[in-house]
Amino acid sequence: MPKDKLPSRGSAFDVAAHFSDVPRRYTLKQAILIYKDEQSDCAASIHEVAGTQPGLLPGQPVTMAALEALLTALGRRVGGGFIAPEILSVGLDSLVWWSPAGRRRIWFKPNADGEDVKRLRQVSGQFIWYPPLLFKARPDALSAFALVANERPKAHTQLYKAPFWNLNDGGMCNGDIKLPPVAAENIGRFQTAFFDSAFTHNSQGGLLTTHPGGYIGLLAALAKRKSKPDTAFWMSHLVHTQQQVQTQIKRSE
Repeated sequence: MPKDKLPSRGSAFDVAAHFSDVPRRYTLKQAILIYKDEQSDCAASIHEVAGTQPGLLPGQPVTMAALEALLTALGRRVGGGFIAPEILSVGLDSLVWWSPAGRRRIWFKPNADGEDVKRLRQVSGQFIWYPPLLFKARPDALSAFALVANERPKAHTQLYKAPFWNLNDGGMCNGDIKLPPVAAENIGRFQTAFFDSAFTHNSQGGLLTTHPGGYIGLLAALAKRKSKPDTAFWMSHLVHTQQQVQTQIKRSE
């Protein structure tokens, strides 16, 4: 609404405004107050407006039902639109989806030396089988966990460590990678940021894999395989996180 159309102190609260192509007369009925703390966390309350002078009645906390009613009144339906089959959860600032197993290149750019590092450099650029993965995106953050079955996971599906460097409790070390905004249409860009990045260091605590040949042995086995590993293979060589899919979804709420 243009600034000169805003109600000024001492004026009536009804305003002639052009919110659309059709001129209509609006009357101020409610106000939403936004509160922030030192960490920029927000709270909000909704108040009825009393009288013809600026005066707010006692407010109530803003609920999802109140927001839905507001959006509906504004002509925007909540929950509409196509949901891609790979998406598991959508929040205000979070997105959880899964990616089927596939054969892709893996890249390493180790920031250390040693015999194992030399062997990893030799693997860099080769095609390996990646396990099915669960991804979670939040503002400037991307997490990845492994699945054992190549199918859409359910709430109680178990999560395993994604057997890759640069992950700390699943969270990717971004380095100089700039992640896109959290939106369903950016899933491809998030996955490119993960699959096309060069792993530089192992930031995961404990074992990355239970493969008898260790991490390099697992990568070598995944590079040599001609067929997609089955569920039994992943269960034998991945490390359980003691988490389920719903654990990550709840952490996104």
